[in-house]
Amino acid sequence: MSDENVEFAPEVCCHCEGAGCMYCNKKGTVMVPQPPQKCRHCGGDCCIYCGYTGWERPLKEY
Repeated sequence: MSDENVEFAPEVCCHCEGAGCMYCNKKGTVMVPQPPQKCRHCGGDCCIYCGYTGWERPLKEY
């Protein structure tokens, strides 16, 4: 699957469990490629590779 055909959907931020934090821009959710996959490095426990969101390849929203 090429990057231009990837569909993104909101998933609950694993760091704040939906409460809103700096890693999800205080939204409680992050946009992740579908189907959603937990971060392969931390298994969803939040690390530098997933931007502390717990998800594989979260969309960076600036």
